[in-house]
Amino acid sequence: MRDKVVIIDDEANLRMILEATLVRAGYDAVAFSGFEEARNVIDTEDLAAVLTDLQMPHHDGMDVLQYCHRYTPDLPVILLTAYGTVERAVAALKAGAFDFVVKPFDHGDLLRTLEKACQSRRFRRREPALEIMSAVGVGPVPVPLFGRDSSTVRLREEVERIAKTDSSVWMSGEVGTGKRSVAYEIHRKSDRSRHAFVQVSCATLPPVFQMTELFGVEKGASPVNHFSKPGVFELAQGGTLFIEEIDSLSIETQNAVFNMLETESFSRVGGVRLFPTDFRIIATSSHDLDREVREGLFHVELYYKLTASVLGLLPLRDRTADLESDLLPYFLSRACRRRGVPLKSIDLDALSWLISREWPGNLGELERAIQRAVDHATGDVLRVQDFTGV
Repeated sequence: MRDKVVIIDDEANLRMILEATLVRAGYDAVAFSGFEEARNVIDTEDLAAVLTDLQMPHHDGMDVLQYCHRYTPDLPVILLTAYGTVERAVAALKAGAFDFVVKPFDHGDLLRTLEKACQSRRFRRREPALEIMSAVGVGPVPVPLFGRDSSTVRLREEVERIAKTDSSVWMSGEVGTGKRSVAYEIHRKSDRSRHAFVQVSCATLPPVFQMTELFGVEKGASPVNHFSKPGVFELAQGGTLFIEEIDSLSIETQNAVFNMLETESFSRVGGVRLFPTDFRIIATSSHDLDREVREGLFHVELYYKLTASVLGLLPLRDRTADLESDLLPYFLSRACRRRGVPLKSIDLDALSWLISREWPGNLGELERAIQRAVDHATGDVLRVQDFTGV
């Protein structure tokens, strides 16, 4: 089966050349003069990549990138740019573009870039966890919920119990304690596991976009809404919605979320069609939500809606038994595999140093430390200096 690639360019001659070049190279290529024409194919076809011009009237390449990044996050987008717009193309890379090609381009360079993009797409298709979480906010595959510390054993028991219910879940804990892993484990063990696991971080949503990002928006709801977009509530239908830092929502948005849960329905901004609230919410915050409720910073009734089940995650420094027995071997094996090097070991001094640390960044900090040590190590055994750089 040939890789299918969408081409978007408003220049007819270049569009024809690109399409012919890709077809000769063995791709199933389809070309469009603008984003509106291409959007239906992007939404409905199983694509390997999108190749789009950066500078176009109406919707430019950045609009295409943002749309694909939101609704098909693992679909590679390659930008075609003139010399004068290279700075914008670099900004697009930071926003999630796979790569850019400068016009006039060498056909060999273009095809090599496209093949790398298609390989990336094929790799992501083989990763089931990424497919499950592909609706919104793809991130690293969650760390498995393992460990021998008594607190971790109790947490697994609670996850098993909660997964059998359909109640909302509130999780508290420091940054990096594994809240996402616990949320995904609840989803995986629940009756909703056949549907999407959707993740959204409210801390990254500017207040002006909170309603449209969560509830979706209809075309023409405002002068900047040129097409309809589903929100994360719609994308999570039937599955699990993992909401991080929910206390970052404005009071107005909190009111709207409460009304949705109260009425068990919602509509897009500017729309009239009602959607059922058919998803489980798992919400988190790194702050003391009880205090925020008392101070009027968080909607009290929404708080009670979200806390049907409550889980508290301990920091890594309070469960060091997990560190030695499971977490260090897991992160070390993953780092070596990703770097393509033989599995390394950790000497006793380095092990003692790792166990004695506070790890304020918890699992994330631990994983980064091991990755750096694997990169810096000159032998098969990791020593203290590989972690400290001294």
